Amino acid sequence: MNTNVPIVEVGTRRYRVRTGLAGSSKTPISDFRATSHNPPGESKAKHGKSERISLNIPRQVHKYIIGPRGSTLDKLRQESRAKITVPPERSRSDVVEIEGLLDERQKAEELITQIVANNMAKVPYTHFISLPLLDIDVQRKVGEFQRDAQRILQNVDSSSFVHPGSLHITLGMLRLLSPADVTRAVEFLRSLAKEVAEIVSTKPLLVSVGQLAAMEAASQARTIYAHADDFDNSGRLRRLCAFVRDKFDSAGYIDEKRELKIHVSVVRAKPASSSVNDEDDLPKKGSRGFSVNAVPLLKEFGTMSFGVCRVGQIQIARRFRHAENGAYENDGALSLL
Repeated sequence: MNTNVPIVEVGTRRYRVRTGLAGSSKTPISDFRATSHNPPGESKAKHGKSERISLNIPRQVHKYIIGPRGSTLDKLRQESRAKITVPPERSRSDVVEIEGLLDERQKAEELITQIVANNMAKVPYTHFISLPLLDIDVQRKVGEFQRDAQRILQNVDSSSFVHPGSLHITLGMLRLLSPADVTRAVEFLRSLAKEVAEIVSTKPLLVSVGQLAAMEAASQARTIYAHADDFDNSGRLRRLCAFVRDKFDSAGYIDEKRELKIHVSVVRAKPASSSVNDEDDLPKKGSRGFSVNAVPLLKEFGTMSFGVCRVGQIQIARRFRHAENGAYENDGALSLL
């Protein structure tokens, strides 16, 4: 893999930024390569010739290029002296066009790339790397616990209780903004097959699920989770999770720096009548600051075991998209069987 694609640090997050001026990569997160619209036979290298190029910029960040009432776009045009065209939102097009002399086009592309890097963290995650827990008995026991928990936890919305069919271990959140991004992420996951097989070996990967805890202080809990550990104490689960996450991180797919925490969320506290659907344990607008006193719940059920589950896949799962049985839909997987 070419490592010359720049990774821009913005605050505590990192972004791989791919443009027509940057090096190439087999697995770029978003490909912003410039496409020329020169008439056939005309040289792209002429500094005195006005030419038009296209940048494939995810439409989710177009509003940051435009800015309030077009102010950012006006500033870009003034600083670069290039003609910059952003498609209307209703067109659902990702193509931003730049027209001008070579130095004008380069300046515009540089400024747009920086805007994308500075604002990518504001774009919601679309996918996550998941180890789904599909054992029916484990799901049943979690459902029974959740019914008991509802009588203890007050003023929480029913959606606070994670659907038993969607139980999973999250290895990392992904921002895949185009079908090409999704395809590359799936292909990258499958390229790890040999190393993953060496970690898992020929034995089934069995995971024990239980021992409840709060992600925060128990008296002000937002997320209540169950620990997930190797049933045979082999350490394979942690090695597998760390390996896959590190590989995706190194490839530029994961832009968060929080430590890997192997767990299975069973409750994500949301206020009654909340419409918030939160899958990554990060507080979002609408649930920020809301918490519950989980001390009584953990006192009664803290040592509970939900059983043992065989993990059979690593998935590129879609956020907020569920099958009829509650399981997350996915765009591709790597089998562990």
